Amino acid sequence: MAVSSRILSLGTASYVVLTLSILLLILPTGQASLGIDQSILEISVTDYNGHGNISVLARNTDCWKCKFIEIGIVPADPGAQQNLTLYANHSTIVKLSLIPEDDNSSEFLCQKKIDVTEHAYYQLMVSSSTSGEANASCELITIDEGKDGYMPILYMFLCLTGLALLWILIKLVLRCNYCRFSDSSVNDALVQSDLGSTHSVSTGNRPETKKSRIKSLDAFRGLSLTIMIFVNYGGGKYWFFAHSAWNGLTVADLVFPWFVFIMGTALAFVFSLHHRKGKSKMQLCIQIIIRCIKLFVLGLMVNSTSGNDLSKLRIPGVLQRFSLTYLVVALTELTFSYGYTKQVLSEEPRWYHSLRDVIYFWPSWLIALTLLALHTIVTLAIPYDMNGCPTGYIGPGGISEEGKHFNCTGGIAKYIDLKVFTQNHIYQYGTCKKLYQCSGTDPEGLLGTLTSIFLCFLGVQAGRILVTYTSVKARITRWITWAVVLGAIALLLTCASQNEGWIPLNKNLWSASFVIALAAMAYFLLCFLYVVIDVKEYWTGAPFIYPGMNSIFIYMGSETLGNLVPVSFLVSNTHLTQLFMNLWSTTFWVLVAAYMHYKNIFINV
Repeated sequence: MAVSSRILSLGTASYVVLTLSILLLILPTGQASLGIDQSILEISVTDYNGHGNISVLARNTDCWKCKFIEIGIVPADPGAQQNLTLYANHSTIVKLSLIPEDDNSSEFLCQKKIDVTEHAYYQLMVSSSTSGEANASCELITIDEGKDGYMPILYMFLCLTGLALLWILIKLVLRCNYCRFSDSSVNDALVQSDLGSTHSVSTGNRPETKKSRIKSLDAFRGLSLTIMIFVNYGGGKYWFFAHSAWNGLTVADLVFPWFVFIMGTALAFVFSLHHRKGKSKMQLCIQIIIRCIKLFVLGLMVNSTSGNDLSKLRIPGVLQRFSLTYLVVALTELTFSYGYTKQVLSEEPRWYHSLRDVIYFWPSWLIALTLLALHTIVTLAIPYDMNGCPTGYIGPGGISEEGKHFNCTGGIAKYIDLKVFTQNHIYQYGTCKKLYQCSGTDPEGLLGTLTSIFLCFLGVQAGRILVTYTSVKARITRWITWAVVLGAIALLLTCASQNEGWIPLNKNLWSASFVIALAAMAYFLLCFLYVVIDVKEYWTGAPFIYPGMNSIFIYMGSETLGNLVPVSFLVSNTHLTQLFMNLWSTTFWVLVAAYMHYKNIFINV
């Protein structure tokens, strides 16, 4: 009776939560005339007569060292007014200047900072000054405070909570002790699943005897992939679910580097398995090369979904970056580290026992650090000839720094891509276009591959710790140590500043500080998942382990079939509807991955 009452309560709660979520989805959301994150600024001239025009200029406070951009002109006559559009989520500085009728010069009138909210209505009143300190007085009035654009995130949380309650209800009713979804033990041949595996397995049969499996690796990979799919679909059109305009870090900037990191972690683990099975270096070398070719071709296929004109086909891409990174790291590990044994000899000194996961692999570390140094030297010290850009420039160009380096976006990183791929074969829509009005650069460009390889090596180190040490305490201690050390180095390189450090965090360029900071976060996340999933077993890793076991297939599906019904369909342009649509699209691919797991289907490249 008690169990039945509990089931009824959970069922009722989940039904109410889901019903409210659906109702919230169809409720009216704001003014139809305004788009997402837009607000209105009304410029009204009262008793001021400047005999000319008032130039309205604006600058987003996130735009580093940017000049003011003219967004409108209002006659300097009493009664004149004009409505202009501002964008929410960031503060905007509005400056008014008088342009006399008989003079080309401008005269400063006033300046106001506005913390813009979505669908708000602001009025800036311009009148004659009575203080004598300026030619005009400006008063900012908030007529309509707009709405909280972050409420849909609460609705999303309620919806996901309802789904979680519903899943608990189903498990209670079915007494799912035998349910395959709670069992993530599969053949050790699938331990690597996708990226990082040097073998190809199309389907897997569960062994009669379960073998040890580190499920946190799959959960890490699946979590990264799930967030990647969500942000690629739009992330509800929130700025923090989109990539940074230039320097800085958002949620969207985390997932691709984390995927590269976990590829390295799993690579060290699977090489250990191959060695125990007696695979030769030549066999693995052939498999590595074939796999890299497959990944690169699949990447070109993804790029061709936006157009199959070969004269304009983008060559760099996500899978292409994976391919090149995997090629270098896998061949390096195969050459210098394959066959490593964790056996500790009694005659070895005590300090060596604690550092053997680093010391033994010194050739790999030498290569990794050389590539990192090469990236830094090329970026900051090698001169190049591109629109008169200065050596070492790593800014966004455009209107940054008062527009002095307008066509220098990305510095030598873009220069190399233009020389190797040409303009028609690189990414055309940079993240800095909206804020900085820049020409953009390819975020998966050639130079950034060097730091991507270094990040993957840091992931390999996490895997070496797994292979070398069997003690939970030893693994966690080393992971936390790496996280703290790498985090400190990242803080030093950036001077704990978004734009003022020696090497700012920059995803577009995959700067050294960026990959080091992301590696530090990855070590912390891996440690957390390992404790929660594999050590304490508080969580099975579901649902993220499912896309983690078929990551390439799920990624390809989301990129090539993402705009087709029922994966995605057209909805109104509000945060609420876009967020739910993007969540559904992401959930669709998680369900596909879960079904494949239930049917024992594991597709690798």
